[in-house]
Amino acid sequence: MALLGSIALAADLPVLPAPKTMLETPAPAKQETGFEKLGADCIEAFDGCRRYTRAGDGRFDAANNIGIACQPKPLSCTKRK
Repeated sequence: MALLGSIALAADLPVLPAPKTMLETPAPAKQETGFEKLGADCIEAFDGCRRYTRAGDGRFDAANNIGIACQPKPLSCTKRK
């Protein structure tokens, strides 16, 4: 019976605070993609692997797939308005 006195029951454990919810976490920082530096008048860009064209909504879309061995370089504007 001496062992029963040293066993911790669930009622004896301390109550932990509730974990933080997702609403309390800060928003992630905006990640730069390189397109911001090209300027608003750039309509085509190239990174050495993929050619990008500016869509009607102002965002760039990739026009082709990247090759398996291609190493992208910094973006450069290839065509302006």
